[in-house]
Amino acid sequence: MLSELSLLFIDGIGFDPFFRGLLSVLVAVVVLVGGTYLLVATNTGARQGFLLSLAGLFGWMFIMGIVWTTYGLGWVGDAPQWELAEINVDDAADGDDGLLFSEIEPAQQLAGQTIVIEGIDDPDLAQAEALEAVERGDVDLGGWEYLPTSDALRGEAQAAADGFIQENDVFESGDYIPLQFGGFGFGGKEKRPADGNLAEQAWHKVKTSAQLKHPDKYMAIQVRSTIEQPTLPGEAPPVATADEEAKLVTVIMKLDRGGPIPSYLSGLRFVPTVFTIANAALFAACALALHNRDRREAEIRAAAA
Repeated sequence: MLSELSLLFIDGIGFDPFFRGLLSVLVAVVVLVGGTYLLVATNTGARQGFLLSLAGLFGWMFIMGIVWTTYGLGWVGDAPQWELAEINVDDAADGDDGLLFSEIEPAQQLAGQTIVIEGIDDPDLAQAEALEAVERGDVDLGGWEYLPTSDALRGEAQAAADGFIQENDVFESGDYIPLQFGGFGFGGKEKRPADGNLAEQAWHKVKTSAQLKHPDKYMAIQVRSTIEQPTLPGEAPPVATADEEAKLVTVIMKLDRGGPIPSYLSGLRFVPTVFTIANAALFAACALALHNRDRREAEIRAAAA
């Protein structure tokens, strides 16, 4: 009976990821850390070997924490998220602006502004023409930056905007469509020049890294309700088309960096930063203990001589 229970327990460990991962970590700690301590202790003694092993462990984790903090990898905190700042409803028929949420200055600069590109069927050419129109000043975006559909940040913000629209009962799912030229960004750190040479890109990296405070960053996604189109029997559903006479709905979102001091340190890097500082303090304590031990030994040897 006891052997059967033992086999069942071993089978559970073999197939359970939690126990298997726990045992892997324990074995790694015993073999790597314990093996290092055993090797050092045989040459320097149990106490000094213990301090040397701890100093090496905390020093290695301190270096690893620096890498985690720099690149946002490893043991990190919560990633930045988009928070709803304002939903602006602009009625093109009567020119009335309805603000469903608190007013913010960047949102007012964008209210009612749209980009219209006609006569170009190729989506890529249309996006290029929209970028050129903004650069020429044909459309006054009030300091906002137009983001093409291929921009990864726009795709992330558009997914968040869909949730805010449905949560606040602005539209039901499938009753609206994001506008092709309806993605805009505002604020944040200066972007790296795409056409700059290597020296300009390097200087941009240094300049933005030295900029400790992060400016507020906003995203705006414009949507309109779709035209009702019947689906004929035996045919594919028609492609959703925006109703140009409907209200223009602009969802303004603000980036929540998280953490206790979001303007200087995001929540993503707050956890590895604390990890780095803690290991640096422990490494310094071990190094100080080794230094005091060496100093006492030197004083004893000098007195004996």
